[in-house]
Amino acid sequence: KQWYQRRVAITAGAQVEFPNYTPEQRMAVSIARRLRDPLVEFTQLMNFSNDVLSIPWHSLQRFINEERLLRWLTQEFVTLVNNVGVDLNFAVEHYHYQNMVQFVCGLGPRKAAALLKLLKQHTEHLESRALLVQEFKLGSRVFLNCAGFIKVQHSREDSLSDNFQLLDSTRIHPETYIWAEKMAIDALEYDEDDEDDNNVKQRALEEIMDDPEKLLDLDLDAFNTELKRQEYPDKRITLYDIRDELTNRFADKRSPYHGLTDEEKFYLLSNESAEGFKEGSIVQCVVVGIARRKPKGDEPDIQPKRNEATGMWQCPLCLRDEFPELSEIWNHFDTSGSCPGQAVGVRVRLNNGISGFIATKNLSDQKVTNPEERVKIGKQIDAKVLRVNFEKVSVDLTCKTSDLNNTDEKNRDLYYDTEAADQEKKAKEAKKNKKEKSTDCDSALIPLL
Repeated sequence: KQWYQRRVAITAGAQVEFPNYTPEQRMAVSIARRLRDPLVEFTQLMNFSNDVLSIPWHSLQRFINEERLLRWLTQEFVTLVNNVGVDLNFAVEHYHYQNMVQFVCGLGPRKAAALLKLLKQHTEHLESRALLVQEFKLGSRVFLNCAGFIKVQHSREDSLSDNFQLLDSTRIHPETYIWAEKMAIDALEYDEDDEDDNNVKQRALEEIMDDPEKLLDLDLDAFNTELKRQEYPDKRITLYDIRDELTNRFADKRSPYHGLTDEEKFYLLSNESAEGFKEGSIVQCVVVGIARRKPKGDEPDIQPKRNEATGMWQCPLCLRDEFPELSEIWNHFDTSGSCPGQAVGVRVRLNNGISGFIATKNLSDQKVTNPEERVKIGKQIDAKVLRVNFEKVSVDLTCKTSDLNNTDEKNRDLYYDTEAADQEKKAKEAKKNKKEKSTDCDSALIPLL
């Protein structure tokens, strides 16, 4: 949507990141980023200026208190961001990604800004989640809230560090690392004596992540029973979640990207919605031309007519009646090629920019021979959508009075006031009946006069 791209292009963040870019160039960058990851790009609008409120999310949005709307939007961003997870190392390296950090559970805008500042000042690469507490003084309670949603993507050098923990790249919470390590060791049938060796644990985790099918042989219900015996609460769901995460680390559960359908392209280009613009919708349009069908050399049933009053011959296709001789019509039609053809309808342009076509038969309830006698170029008319051609981004319309007055229930929008419409219809019928009775009384009095 252009309104979205324009808003992103003028945000303070975009101007800081691309100070030498024109608004059009920033819009191009935003389009590319939005295609790659829409969530990251939309978070750019959640800033101190509350630019997110300038986006028309819904046609009735203006009736909602802005403070409440902002609170609900924030909650939705928190849910989505934590479902996807946030890579802190990527955030430090890429300015546009940093807005994601504020939505991690337990952080918020101020803690997120302070954490990113410390990361930039003291390290080039975060090696593990534990360092957030040990070196960056993140509170223990805050760490417990946010740890499972922060992912640390490791490099080869990280594996040589004493702080290396492969599970930091998963959704598994540090409190349950010991269970994940136990599951990996049991699935691979390592010796129990090796369970205290951190190198063995990391090797087991790496091996099980490369071949996660071995985890399917584990009896997690029995594991849960053992934990209960050790006075843990029921952790059955947690154990199954750990197995899923070891099978596919931080799997993106969002719907995969798919190419736009013709229908989606139509509504994107027209800035309309499927609910507000469909077959049966009443629209306003401007006449931009007369559509004609060019004559063919073997055109059948071409019978010129002669106007007896003027003595001039009329072309049966373009209806020009200024030919004194019959031979001039054939020359006009066959040789010179000056005949524009038979008028088959009217070309119009809707207010949303979409092209439309009104066939001659749909111009009026009465028979129309020449559309130019009914409409003029530049005239604004009301019409009803008969068919939407999504592939060609055009619509077929009618402006018959009978069609415009006939509003089917299936074509009414969600906010159509049926009760008011029925009352208005009854009032018109009552007024019409009263007028007819008055006319009948006047007719009855005429003989008496």
